[in-house]
Amino acid sequence: MNLGVLGLNFGMQGAQFCAVSTTAENQVLSNSMYIHSIPNNNDNQDIVSMGTNAATITKTVIENAFEVVAVELVTIIQALRHLDFNGELSSTTKEKMNILNKIVPEFKEDIPLSPILETVKNFIKENEV
Repeated sequence: MNLGVLGLNFGMQGAQFCAVSTTAENQVLSNSMYIHSIPNNNDNQDIVSMGTNAATITKTVIENAFEVVAVELVTIIQALRHLDFNGELSSTTKEKMNILNKIVPEFKEDIPLSPILETVKNFIKENEV
């Protein structure tokens, strides 16, 4: 099996860098909104509702998590293809792999991954994986 040219083709490495960066962003965004409370009204009110801000940030964290899981799934699919593990997968995993194999093309040389990752992200948002 030709896997591209070592040192020229990076496979999933670029997408994995993005997943790590996105995970780091989620760590930053997951700090408590309480630390951002600002006293107002001449210190009469020191508790300011941060619920809307927290909800908006939570939405971003969830969206980011789907992006990271999409990278992980595409990486797993490529690895399972390369290792020819199908005979050792559970029936449930085989069923999921059959579906994902139709969504994720096999690639040996570098290709733009963003459309594939977007498709997988939308798939996992809409389906139980």
